[in-house]
Amino acid sequence: MISNVQVADLEEIRNVIADAVQENVASSDDEAVFLIDDIDSSLSWWLKHKDSTQHLKFSQDGRILGVILIKKHWNLTNLFVHPSHQGKGIGRALVLAGLEACRDRSPKGKLQVNSSANAVDFYKRLGFERAGPEIDRPGGCVPLEYLF
Repeated sequence: MISNVQVADLEEIRNVIADAVQENVASSDDEAVFLIDDIDSSLSWWLKHKDSTQHLKFSQDGRILGVILIKKHWNLTNLFVHPSHQGKGIGRALVLAGLEACRDRSPKGKLQVNSSANAVDFYKRLGFERAGPEIDRPGGCVPLEYLF
């Protein structure tokens, strides 16, 4: 079930993100620490700007299995699914819900993401297209966009 993230969800969300980063994105412990800290700053930003975001979670049996954060209704900054539940359509469902929620609210007429290298094909299957050259960043960083 997809619903809005609540402040009380943050600790569980941080755990999902940490597991996903360590399992699928980071190639070293130092990269994992950098990425998790960077993502945590997005969560702190969300706390101060809830009205200008879409922050959704996918829950099943009382457990958060995935999360998406879209800042300012156009900047997809976080999409994570717990490693034990990847490949089951959770990420796809979250992106589609995010697209629908932002379609009429995006001031740029698009949804943009700086994808980790391992998620580029996933986003392309959902209709995202490359929007610039790769950026040198831990975990890889490929700019993609979905035009509404």
